[in-house]
Amino acid sequence: MELSLCLLGFGSANRALAQMLLDKSETDDHSLSRPFLRVPVGSGSKLIPWKVVCIITRRHGSACVPYSSSSSINLKEALGRIETGGNLDHTLVTKNNDNDEASTTSTPTTTAPATAEETIQLLNHLGKTQTANIVVEAIPSNPKGDGEPAISFIRAALQGGMHVASANKCPFAHNETYFELQQIAKSNGKLYLHESAVMDGVPVFSLWNTLPNVRCTKIRGLLNSTTSMILSRIEGNIDEVVRSNGQVKHNGETFDEALQAAKHFGIVEEDESLDIDGFDAAMKLRALCVFLASSLQSSPEESDSIIIPKLEDIPRDSITQIDSELICREFCNSRSKVRQVASAELVDLPPADPANGRPVKTWKMCVKNEFLTSEDPFYNLKGTSACVEFHTDVMGPITVVSTDPTLKDTAYGLFADVIRIASHQLS
Repeated sequence: MELSLCLLGFGSANRALAQMLLDKSETDDHSLSRPFLRVPVGSGSKLIPWKVVCIITRRHGSACVPYSSSSSINLKEALGRIETGGNLDHTLVTKNNDNDEASTTSTPTTTAPATAEETIQLLNHLGKTQTANIVVEAIPSNPKGDGEPAISFIRAALQGGMHVASANKCPFAHNETYFELQQIAKSNGKLYLHESAVMDGVPVFSLWNTLPNVRCTKIRGLLNSTTSMILSRIEGNIDEVVRSNGQVKHNGETFDEALQAAKHFGIVEEDESLDIDGFDAAMKLRALCVFLASSLQSSPEESDSIIIPKLEDIPRDSITQIDSELICREFCNSRSKVRQVASAELVDLPPADPANGRPVKTWKMCVKNEFLTSEDPFYNLKGTSACVEFHTDVMGPITVVSTDPTLKDTAYGLFADVIRIASHQLS
């Protein structure tokens, strides 16, 4: 068994993953020249060889090994090319077998941007020829649109017989898309995993595989790092100001200053309204609800009877309504802090067909600006920290915190999914 990866997109997330794959690699006594990853198997582990066979980008060309060959992409050189403003091309392909060129078909390796149609065609060939067995998808997409081309790429990879590890939230945003993709994966005996879609690499999805017969009834979280950073920078040192009875000068920023700082930090969406108007938080909240409705904790009949509101129907507050004066006044009066909180609760609805009698539930969701008291588990979170709290039918609240996440966190979510896929293949 060998892990043959196709990296779909080579932006910051997949480049961080590439570096993590290199950093986490080990060697085997019988094959010192090949990189291996340690994969959990039962109560132990096993070293599995891996390689990257294809990298596809929108602006920096692509590189792909000949179909069905044992060749690989020189990942270190690929990283260096992008860091120095270069493009990917056929010179990155390294032959691991002298017979590679004679026994295989050439591939469309080019420095030109890859179109959506070309990418789908390439994915089809990679799967058909068994050149790749895992596609790692991390491309930008507009959640306000139709989620393309990411959704079509994921679908093509799964239909081509490859596993998919994705950092994309868009499949969750459109009503039946996520369920369709999971059904395609299941019918082909493959996995579609997405740990990095919400809260970077924190295991908010895989967590539920460790909690048998547990039903989540309520979700509450700070799911958008940008708004948390902006609001905490406006807040500044207000606690020190109050403790000193005004002797310490308030160093809080204006909304525009805090927004620019977040942009400089590189965490603001290209369309900043996705962050500040609660759209990103609503999409992540919906992603969790969609996943929980389809996960193993619910039977197919139960999943069918859970209504999930459309993304555009989730009420959202904008943090543009918040200014320094309001933040300071509320803290002085009640020591409360404001954050953009996403919440969902599973509630009962009257059955559409009373004669049938089947119970119908819906996720009641919203994204609101909340003033938090010191007893709130989110109260002391600052900067880009994110947090989610799950309420269940059998346990107390489960709170998961990610403190000041970086691209390395996102990369780990993708890396963990690759390892889970490898472990699944070995089971």
